[in-house]
Amino acid sequence: MENKTINIDNIKIAIFDFDDTLAIHRDKNYLKRRYENEDNYLNYYLNAYLNPNSFYENIEPCDISDSIHKLINTLKNKGVKMYCVSGMKYSFHLKAKEHFVHKYYDENIEVFSAGTQELKCKAVKIIQRMNKCNLDEMLFIDDIEENIVMFNNMGIHALLPSEVDMLI
Repeated sequence: MENKTINIDNIKIAIFDFDDTLAIHRDKNYLKRRYENEDNYLNYYLNAYLNPNSFYENIEPCDISDSIHKLINTLKNKGVKMYCVSGMKYSFHLKAKEHFVHKYYDENIEVFSAGTQELKCKAVKIIQRMNKCNLDEMLFIDDIEENIVMFNNMGIHALLPSEVDMLI
């Protein structure tokens, strides 16, 4: 991505993607395995629903991002309101995602779902209206490069997880 200058003091709202942004999947082929057969697919969502407090630790193990963890602590100290917006087909694993975010990052991060990656743009605009701020006062961290381009084109500061270190 291009070199971006973001004044962190001007950020009022920070939004983070979940998969491979806040939660780094240990199994890099987790999506492929989920779709291998119908049983895997159904069990993935069933396990997430039935085991929200352990799903991303024991069933679909994920690690945290140290860089994003540091950024979240910095933003928290500056009074920035934070959200997680995850592109999800179903909400069966929303509570599991929320548990992971609250346990490892901050319990005040609100977790929302957007049905598609494109709907994340609408979610950002809803969050903007909730907080009565400008788009250029928002920061979005997402692992999907197309989303970064889309958010930057909207006037939102957006970075890949690999670019977060430049802010802290």
